[in-house]
Parts: sequence; structure tokens; C-alpha cells
Amino acid sequence: MHKFLSFLLVASLFLAAFLACGNNGIWAESHTTYSLQLQGLIWNHATLRALIITADNESWWTNAYLDSAVRAVGQWNDAIATFAANYSEFSYLSNVRIQTSISNVSISGFDIYVDWTKSPLSSSTDEIGVSQISADYRRTIINCTVSLAAHSNHGDPLNEGDMQNVALHELGHSLGLGHSNVTSDLMYAFYTRQSGPEYVSTLDAYGVATLFAWNQNGFIFYPIDEWLLENSVVLPSDIAYKGLPVSPENAVSQTLANNPIVQTLVLMFEILIHPEILAAVVLVVIVSILLGLAVRWKRGGTVKADS
Repeated sequence: MHKFLSFLLVASLFLAAFLACGNNGIWAESHTTYSLQLQGLIWNHATLRALIITADNESWWTNAYLDSAVRAVGQWNDAIATFAANYSEFSYLSNVRIQTSISNVSISGFDIYVDWTKSPLSSSTDEIGVSQISADYRRTIINCTVSLAAHSNHGDPLNEGDMQNVALHELGHSLGLGHSNVTSDLMYAFYTRQSGPEYVSTLDAYGVATLFAWNQNGFIFYPIDEWLLENSVVLPSDIAYKGLPVSPENAVSQTLANNPIVQTLVLMFEILIHPEILAAVVLVVIVSILLGLAVRWKRGGTVKADS
């Protein structure tokens, strides 16, 4: 009986985890190369000015969102600097940096704008982050607006860790990166909430290095159509795929809400309270109980008493 109950619990948790992956991400797939799409758009200057626009007058607003976005910018700066320092052929990346300003209103003249909405940015999908790039006819980026959602489509608020991860991903798009084929990569197309801190990978940094390759030519920008022909890059074999370190001040804040065990329990609870998922789990439990009773009944009918 104890084995049966253990099996029942594991089966229910497995179903919940499977459904969670169906809603928030997909299972990892094997691949032989680490590749990253490029959007075919680039900046013509290496120092980018980002304006983070707070929503102080909204009831759902918390300064934790601001802190998460600031740390996400800092994390990109950390990763780019580390990559430039460790790989001499990309030392020109040391000139690439995002400078942050904060305001509660939009101000013209910035390269990147970061703002928030309460609900997801799409009514049909749980899209909690979107980047919109404006570019000229030569595919040179004019500016980019990063919009972040404070809640999922189920109304669940994002914690600091999720907000920083989503901001980090969208800032990658603002630099000109597309999506990666690596399921564990920051720039992968799907994100699982409460999955732990994300890191800028060597693949992501290599993509940025490709987009800013003009910077090694004496800081003189020249048209994109003369050199950026490919729509994706593959990490060279002499560069190991790994996450790049982040400084303590830009790491995800370690609070009870960001504790992996607490996050897992909260995620399981949030999954189970949704009617369509709860109904499926209850069905599995009922079927498992009936199967268990049927097995016990069958065994009881075949046992003979000693004379």
C-alpha cells in the first residue's frame, strides 16, 4: 500500500510538471551545434543609453521590478566585459556598454526604453516580455522599447527572479539577438517561470560580438549590407559553451521568495489551482486508486487459506 501511495504521488507530480512545461516551456531536445539567430539589425554606436520608466502611480507596481531591470542591464554589462577580457579577438567588445537612467515619464533621445504593463502583452499567449525595434532603411537600429508584464495570464505576479530573467532576455533582443536553439540558453524562445537565475552565455556574447564587429575597425560604422549577411551564428568550437559570471550587485536578490524550494512549491500550487490542470490531476488520482483497488481485489481472490 505504501508503494502504491508513493507511485500515486509521483504520478500526480509528474503530470503537474508535464502540464507546467506545456504552458511555460518545452522539454529539452538534443542538438549538435550551439546556434543563435540574429535579427539582421545593428546599432551604429557602442554606448547605448537605456531609460527605465517606472509605474509609480499603479497599484500593482513595486520597486522590486525596477531593481530587477537595473540588475539585468548590469548583468549584460558584466557578461560583455568578461567575454571581451577572456577572448582577445573580441576585445573590441569592451567598448560596448548600456548606461541606465530612471524616470517615471518617457523622455526622448534614449536608445532603449524599458517599461511595464500589469497584464501579459498578448491575450492569446502568456507573453510576459516583448521588444519592439525601430530601424531605418539601412537596417540600423534607431531605438528599441522593451515592455515587461508584471503578471502572468493567470494573474500571478512575477517575482524578482522572473522579472530579471525576462528583462535579461528582452535586453538581448534590444542588442539585436534573436533566439537560440539551446533550451537552457537565456535567448531560448520559451521561459519556465521560477526556474532559477539565468546567465548570459558565451553563445549570447558571441552573437553580440558579431553584431558589433564593425567596432574593431577604428570605431567607424559602415553599412550592414556590406558585411552582415548571415541570419544566425554558430559558437566556434574553440569557445566552450557556458554561462558568464555576474557580479554580486547584479545577481538575483536572494530572498525567501527566490528560494528554489519555495519557488517549486509555489509553482506547484499555482499549477494545481487552475481548473483544467486540477481536473486532470484529480482524474489521474481517481484512476490510480481504482487500479490499485482492482489489483488488491484480484490478489485477494487468488489467495487460498491453509487447511
